[in-house]
Amino acid sequence: MAHQQTFGKLKLNSNLYWRRGQDMYLYDRWDPGFYRNMHIGNNVGGEVNTSYQWGLGTTGIGVELRKELLVSSNLGNRNRFVSQVFFEHHFSLLDKKLNISPGISWGNYSKEGNFFYPGLDVGYNFNPNSKVYGNIAKVHRVPTFTDLYYVSRTEQGNPDLLPENAVSSEVGYQYQNKNILAKVSGFLRNSSNSIDWVKKDINDKIWYAQNVGEIKTKGIEAEWSHRPLDWLKYTVGYTYIDSKYEETNGLVSRYILDNLRHQFISRLEVKFLKNFTNELVYRYNERVNLGTYNLVDEKLSFSKKDYSVYVLVNNLTNTKYTEAFGVGMPQRWFHIGFSYTININ
Repeated sequence: MAHQQTFGKLKLNSNLYWRRGQDMYLYDRWDPGFYRNMHIGNNVGGEVNTSYQWGLGTTGIGVELRKELLVSSNLGNRNRFVSQVFFEHHFSLLDKKLNISPGISWGNYSKEGNFFYPGLDVGYNFNPNSKVYGNIAKVHRVPTFTDLYYVSRTEQGNPDLLPENAVSSEVGYQYQNKNILAKVSGFLRNSSNSIDWVKKDINDKIWYAQNVGEIKTKGIEAEWSHRPLDWLKYTVGYTYIDSKYEETNGLVSRYILDNLRHQFISRLEVKFLKNFTNELVYRYNERVNLGTYNLVDEKLSFSKKDYSVYVLVNNLTNTKYTEAFGVGMPQRWFHIGFSYTININ
């Protein structure tokens, strides 16, 4: 449930949420007793964000409180409370061509402690359509319940894992007008205390969750989007990622082996009969140790005033593929969704 309110130069956004997820994993659907996991997760929380425009720019402050609960046949009964506070300020120089946004956030996890996340975004507009930009931020990743407690015939979690921390940066160029979006960027991420699932030897049966030291990641992204007609839009994009251990220590990494190396995405959007939109998405993925595969998704939606209805078919071609940990991903599957917006004045 979300609420927005404006008081002159002050904007207030608030949100209350409850997200519940339930999943069951069967190693062999024809023999459920062989290996079965059942997980029920609930995230309950709320957040308040404010922004205020004044002579020196726009200042934003926000607070989020969240309770995470998990009941699992494998991971046990787990919970933690998360508190987060952020502060950011946006200002412009050089006749509003240079935009600078420093910020910092603080997070407290009830079992893992306190974390600070400083960051900086900078952009320079050559003209209304063309700009260069860059950003740098320090981030942390707290171990998931799976990282900490999961146990199976081939995996062993580690309750003594430390949080992973990293410095991420990006520089890029973007051109945009009414009908065209073109952008290209390069990015770096240097992480320490990196959390990975490893073996000492590729023939070992069990993967162990472990802090493995430093991982360096670099890559590039490019995207082109064009709307030649009011009812037609197409988009193509490409991503390249290269991740390497700074020191392998003789370990075999499941993360590095499963890492996405090349990805190509194309999207075609067609609007017809005023309220209908059809979207067709094609993805080519190449992973370091899992080969290549092609995926096609199809979505048909109907929108009118405050409501919308859609039918989505993922993996239209029923492709068999694996993304991580050697676990096969779903083949063709269907979604039906509905949304309604309530406007309160």
